[in-house]
Amino acid sequence: MRRTQRGITLVVVAVALFSLIVIGGLALDIGHVMVNKSRLQATVDAAALSAAKALDVTNSTTQADTAATNVLALNAQQQSELWSVFGNTTRTIEYSNTLVPFAAGSTPPLYVRVKVTGFSIASTLASAAGIYNFNIAATAVAGPSPAINTACNLAPIAICGTNPPPAGQPIYGYSPGEIMVIKYAGGGGGGIGPGNYNLLNYSGTGGSGVRTALAGGYSGCATISNTVTTKTGVTGGPTSQGINTRFNEYQGPMAGTQSTYPPDVITSQPSGTSRLTCSGSCTSVQTVAGQTVATSTDYASWSYEGMYQPKLANQTYDVPPPTGVPDRRVLAVPVTDCSTGGGGTSTLNVLGLACIFLLQDVNNGDTNVFAEVLSNCQVNGNPGPTPTNNQAGPYIIQLYHTDGSPES
Repeated sequence: MRRTQRGITLVVVAVALFSLIVIGGLALDIGHVMVNKSRLQATVDAAALSAAKALDVTNSTTQADTAATNVLALNAQQQSELWSVFGNTTRTIEYSNTLVPFAAGSTPPLYVRVKVTGFSIASTLASAAGIYNFNIAATAVAGPSPAINTACNLAPIAICGTNPPPAGQPIYGYSPGEIMVIKYAGGGGGGIGPGNYNLLNYSGTGGSGVRTALAGGYSGCATISNTVTTKTGVTGGPTSQGINTRFNEYQGPMAGTQSTYPPDVITSQPSGTSRLTCSGSCTSVQTVAGQTVATSTDYASWSYEGMYQPKLANQTYDVPPPTGVPDRRVLAVPVTDCSTGGGGTSTLNVLGLACIFLLQDVNNGDTNVFAEVLSNCQVNGNPGPTPTNNQAGPYIIQLYHTDGSPES
């Protein structure tokens, strides 16, 4: 009887030990899998963000593919297990015009989805339970956020607008592609009041603050429904010195600041009779040759759509990276209710935020600033709650949660 009990005890102990080994092995292996899942997700997130930013700047899925592929490989190399099987994984990059549903192949592309599948991890102790491999995958979706309610790195220039906007002019009274003066060199324009030329006093340091803010050195923010304060005076020298850094021109106090205020990668601009000037009191914009210029269609050779984006997509750089930085000529500005202004320093209500493209540098003889109104642009800031497909205004590039990879 005792021998029989002793035999049963040995069997029970053996089964218990085996169960402990399996449970412990599963715990260790699952922990190992979760660590690698997290690393893979971070890698895919970074790739999706990189692709979405490249797509946003260049409008080229080819360049976005390259950006995602490079980031995937670079991050995989930092993780020995992933890199050892990286060549056997399946990597998919897809684009969609809509976020929900994500319709791969729909155009024009706004959102990017990056998938990595087939990352196989060999088990250790869990093999005792017949589990020899764990397969993990990750998916990330990135693209433009909802329109920004609070935007940072704004240019210290206000454009006058209306809210609600009139029909056909969805950006607070402006249309995408419209060409306009955003800062005036003399009286008669602007609409704020005597002594105001559409400059804003963000930093409280007068002309030097305008100079550095126009060069990109302002880190503060503006929020819709809040107010901004005007900066009186033409302030021509600081205006040209700040803006011209974006065209790789460093004058006066900005000399030697290229590393702090880098130029755009594309500095091509009109010259000779193609340069823009004001007609009368800036009631319209025309070239030096006298051609009236109202939209980007009129000025296709120098517009954002006709000149800048094609050169960017083809990587036809005037100042190649890393010295040059894409979209330095694209600025976000507050749209204000100028009826609340007047003579001298004024407080203006912020109706919204708009995006503009600088068409040419500012010379000492004419300190008007000419720009094209863009439908949207990328900034730093806080987005609203709901993305839409044809929203206007500044936005950020961000990740979105997806059913296939909720960690994203």
